[in-house]
Amino acid sequence: MSHPRPLHLTTLAIGLFFFSVYIFSIGTPFYSSDGQVMYETARAIALQHTLAIPPSDLPQTIVGHDGRTYSKYDPGLPLLSAPIVFAADELGKATQSNRYALAAIAVQLIPAAAMSVAFAGIFHIASCLYAVPRALLVTFMGGFCTLAWPYARLYFAEAVLAGCMTLAIALLWDKISTRSIILSSCAMGLAILTRASAIIYLPAFAYLIWKNTPHRRQHLGLFGFGPLLAIIALAINNYLRFHSFMTTGYEGESFHWLPIEGIVGLLFSPGKSIFLYSPPLILSLTLWAKLRHNNPPLAWTLIITAGTALIFYGAWWAWHGGWVWGPRFLVPLVPLWCLPLAMLPPRRNWASLMLVMCVLGVIVQILGTFTDVTPHYAKVFGDNNPDDETGYAMVHYSPAHSPLVGAWQRASIGKWETPAIFRLETTGLPGDWLRIIHSSVIIIWLLSSGWIVRVSIGLKNGTHKTKI
Repeated sequence: MSHPRPLHLTTLAIGLFFFSVYIFSIGTPFYSSDGQVMYETARAIALQHTLAIPPSDLPQTIVGHDGRTYSKYDPGLPLLSAPIVFAADELGKATQSNRYALAAIAVQLIPAAAMSVAFAGIFHIASCLYAVPRALLVTFMGGFCTLAWPYARLYFAEAVLAGCMTLAIALLWDKISTRSIILSSCAMGLAILTRASAIIYLPAFAYLIWKNTPHRRQHLGLFGFGPLLAIIALAINNYLRFHSFMTTGYEGESFHWLPIEGIVGLLFSPGKSIFLYSPPLILSLTLWAKLRHNNPPLAWTLIITAGTALIFYGAWWAWHGGWVWGPRFLVPLVPLWCLPLAMLPPRRNWASLMLVMCVLGVIVQILGTFTDVTPHYAKVFGDNNPDDETGYAMVHYSPAHSPLVGAWQRASIGKWETPAIFRLETTGLPGDWLRIIHSSVIIIWLLSSGWIVRVSIGLKNGTHKTKI
């Protein structure tokens, strides 16, 4: 379904708005050795044209066939980051600032941009399905009241997966053309290149294509090219590191036969429940049946992705995702799972319930965005605990040791994180450059906000036509 031009511009404004806000939320790198290792890989690609990184004993590294050190992660995020690393390095040379630190901050623009693309995609879908005010409501609830916000500021793969998968669905959910299939295929290919396990979602995409086009076999075959190219690229990446197309670096890590423990943990545990970390999804689950009535293929696609993720990651030995904020493996699907929220009945009790979910969601995301959860994990996993299994049991199943409680405690004593954009001077970047960067982000925010407000006022005054 095509958009009128004002809504195309509004979709762009939504993306730019979230990008500017997420830039002001970016934290000081890096909160996890995962991010550190992927950054080192991006530097190696950009500056030395190799996948090998400096020797390290971090658990995210592995020794390759040539005795050099490599990241065990898939190359999508480092490849996306390499041009930014190169540009930041050149800026560091020109300004005599700390090139390493400057690039470390700059690469975090990738997850911020990717999550912004996700919510531009959500607005696109929602504004076709519903009235624009409801589309705006869904978009802003998803962007600020769910795990999407904290992960937009972290140098993890989750935001890139969210952006790719939401964009891919946005191109397929209604009337499918050859162009939309090709673009969706490319987005899904990038998702798989970023994390190979994204391949588990291909059946959901196949279902959506099958339901939404009369040219089923032709379009399914065309869609397969992006994922196929990604799989070939991953095999080449494996060969360059290990002289084996099938060796991934994850050897020795395993799945459990029964995913029950992981599924229960991801849904209901005090330390990792998706509903605790993204309260609006409680309403979304309640309203799914209404979305099914409105658009069955899209609704069932959401169910297929949810079931696939819960079974797959529930069976993974590290279903919890490690020392992180909430269930990070579910984050890529969070924007899409917000779509049923627009089906909220126009009654006061429902509106009150949504307000409560929004307030709770914003509080949780502020804690996750502006506090560092790592010290809480370090405290729980301290010397008083006999092993990691005990520590994980405490943070996952003991409410008193939940990262939510730890973040609240840190916030209550004023241990807030200063966003990286306000610490750029520590890189030695000259004041003129600081002013240019700050002003540019503020201008993007003002222009995008102004357009969104203009559209909202136009809707209120009846100058824009919208669905009911």
